[in-house]
Amino acid sequence: MADQEERINTELSLLQTMYPDQVQYSAKAREMKYRSAAGAFALRLPSGYLSQSADLPEVLSASAGNKDLREPLKQQVASLLAGEEMLDSIVSAFDELAEEAVKQPPVESGSDNESGKKIDSKATVVVWLHHLLNTNKRKLALSPTPGVSGVTKPGYPGVLLYSGPAEAVHSFVNELKQQNWQAFQVRLEDDEEWLLGHGTGVIEVEAMKDIVAEVGEPRKEAFLEAMRMNSR
Repeated sequence: MADQEERINTELSLLQTMYPDQVQYSAKAREMKYRSAAGAFALRLPSGYLSQSADLPEVLSASAGNKDLREPLKQQVASLLAGEEMLDSIVSAFDELAEEAVKQPPVESGSDNESGKKIDSKATVVVWLHHLLNTNKRKLALSPTPGVSGVTKPGYPGVLLYSGPAEAVHSFVNELKQQNWQAFQVRLEDDEEWLLGHGTGVIEVEAMKDIVAEVGEPRKEAFLEAMRMNSR
């Protein structure tokens, strides 16, 4: 067991040297995150990684632009030799997948994809949580697919608000929903993108009034109604 952990620590140390500021690892959750200009992915290292049971890392998320790369990355992981250090190979495989994904020519704005949805469609989703306290969940909530902006509020209750490309927003909300929550309620779904006070990206605020300030007067009533709050 000690030898296993030493190998993992050595592998992660080398990886962080090769990709400074791009690789993060949570020892408690055994989760590794990698982010590049093209996209990002997250892995969970099973207890049997690099041990005799030779379990493979689990792909939690993977995306580039608006493209979900989880399945192709899972296939790449499955093709690697179990029992050996493979995180560097996974990073390289993801970089190739992400580069190929962003190289694909964009579909003309307003044209339909196979599902019949507008390629350039936007969305905003507001989620009410019984609470948001867990550090790992808070970090995950702040790391959506590139292109998605939003606001999160920890505590009782917890609130998540995400806005941006429809496919990316709904995909990330569905990913979060798979976590173990006491209560996870989608309170609002809008087919428009909300402009937030802080601009792009996702930020964490302390109180409900801070989210109201972020959404501004145009969206204040819709947000308060979703939260079952009276604005008066």
